[in-house]
Amino acid sequence: MTPPKIPPITPQLWLANILDVAEAFADSKEQESRWLASDSLAWERPEELINSLDDVAVDEFMSKFVGSFSDQQVRTMHDFRRKVDVFCESTPQWLDPAQTLADPRWHSIQETAVALVAAFKGRWPAEP
Repeated sequence: MTPPKIPPITPQLWLANILDVAEAFADSKEQESRWLASDSLAWERPEELINSLDDVAVDEFMSKFVGSFSDQQVRTMHDFRRKVDVFCESTPQWLDPAQTLADPRWHSIQETAVALVAAFKGRWPAEP
């Protein structure tokens, strides 16, 4: 028995998934509320949010569609990935939520996530 064919994800849905993750990065109130809550769930942690970038295949999206991005979109996407990568390279694998929320590098990532959403939401693919 062969499994049913699953249609490929559309570029627009792929981007929508990426923007959902970027919005989660930008949402400091939700992070503070859930990461610091006494009843927080196992997946309500900074490292889980960071791992969600792999779930939505940001790097693959960038490499496949970079030619269709505006200069601002390219800069914003690369800036966001660079900031997350630098943060991850300089922090432990398991992050303390309170320390993460207080880290100026995390604030910079949040601000860049806001810019990323603004650069792409309703602006990609570009209208001919």
